[in-house]
Amino acid sequence: MNARKLASLATLALLGASLVACKPKVEQVVVAPDSGGPVDTNDTELDADQAAKAREAAEQRARMAELTPLPGVAAPTPVHLPEPIITTLDNGLELIVLVDHESPLVEVSLRVRAGQIYDPNDKPGVASTTAGLLTEGTTKHSKVALDERVDATGGTMGSGASNELAFLGGTLLSKDLGLGLELVAEQALLPAFPADSLTKLQEQEIQGVRAAKANPQALAGTLAGRIIYGDKSPYGRLFASEEQIRALTRDDVVAFHQRHYLPNNAMLIISGDVDPKQVDKLVRKHFGKWAKGSAPAIPTTSFSPPSKPVVHIIDRKASAQANIYVVTAGPKVGEAGWLELEVLDSALSGGTMSTRLNFVLREQLGLTYGASSYYQYGFDGGLFMAGGGTKNKTADQFASALVELVYGLADAPIEAGELARIQGMVSGVFALSAEGVGAATELTAQTRLYGLPLDFWSRYRTDVASMTPERLHAQAKRSFDRGHLQIIAVG
Repeated sequence: MNARKLASLATLALLGASLVACKPKVEQVVVAPDSGGPVDTNDTELDADQAAKAREAAEQRARMAELTPLPGVAAPTPVHLPEPIITTLDNGLELIVLVDHESPLVEVSLRVRAGQIYDPNDKPGVASTTAGLLTEGTTKHSKVALDERVDATGGTMGSGASNELAFLGGTLLSKDLGLGLELVAEQALLPAFPADSLTKLQEQEIQGVRAAKANPQALAGTLAGRIIYGDKSPYGRLFASEEQIRALTRDDVVAFHQRHYLPNNAMLIISGDVDPKQVDKLVRKHFGKWAKGSAPAIPTTSFSPPSKPVVHIIDRKASAQANIYVVTAGPKVGEAGWLELEVLDSALSGGTMSTRLNFVLREQLGLTYGASSYYQYGFDGGLFMAGGGTKNKTADQFASALVELVYGLADAPIEAGELARIQGMVSGVFALSAEGVGAATELTAQTRLYGLPLDFWSRYRTDVASMTPERLHAQAKRSFDRGHLQIIAVG
């Protein structure tokens, strides 16, 4: 890497922090072993250009304010999620039925505690590979034969793995519920794990890792997990190497399936236009003989989030722009402060141009095409991350403004008017996203996975509406402490 570029990257990230954090010391710099060309950070016309863009944005907002207001839009009706009917079979399988007669559809979803966090350290990717192979054929039917049976109904079926859960299931017409349960049971209990399909998925995984390494946000997100959770937590793992992915064998997949795919380590969620009694009868028919076993423990770890300001740099050869992010730890879903951080996340980004990050960084300062924030969580707690891309020559100004916007939330409470707009946005987005059998399935799976109260999501909008500026400010002071500032610079 060109020495001038490395020095510029370190300076730009540190400058953004030091302007608003009393010059925190850089404790660590992470540099990838790439090389790149010089970065020009001396543009005498930069301030004038930004001032012109700020004036233009102000004029545009003034013109918009003079427009005739649109008619008012009625608030969304309350979200009424189906009340779960929960039964545990003799083999330990948890059956959850969500009755919704709005449309003649049913979603059959088997969720197994066999997600990516259960990967052994020396077998990265085995959880995703195992889940992906479930729909590649069974000891009774080939993949083609299974696909033909599903296609004949007009339904869909698939499998995969998130961090915590592996999933297998599909959406069909209600009249095809019996077929859906039959196929899910066959694929979960009798997978063939064909060798050619394993090779295909390995190549897809390798291409996915290559694509992620070429994506600045994916690089930053992966490093953020390591920064917050540490190298002992499964949430802090880095990318698997191509050699590790190719080394995975069919025996590894079979062993992982035998260890984790147990009825007492799974939940079966049936959501839609169904009769609970019929569901219970069909589930016992197709899953009743599934033998229980010793379920693995959740791989949680104890860790301490960063206690000192650190600038982390990922060097990418000849990057056309710099991507700057701030990252901090947060509570997991349902813990104290979780909802407050969700609302603060929406105040910063919320997927719109009117929230703080885009309004300032894009509209006022013209430093980026778009900035965003997100908040994710798992068994080891939460991770909050905010930032975006900018020109190399404006990276220091972007970093300074980004830190001020995020960590500035700890300096003063959000005004009541702004909070009301955020609450309306969060409430409305949730109401729209919670519609349909698929959404009910997802929310119920999270409720059961994390041991949340059954009415957790039903009262979500009420909880958001009860939020106050004081509660948000208190959480912002806990989450956005400049003494723990972590900056990631990719460029």
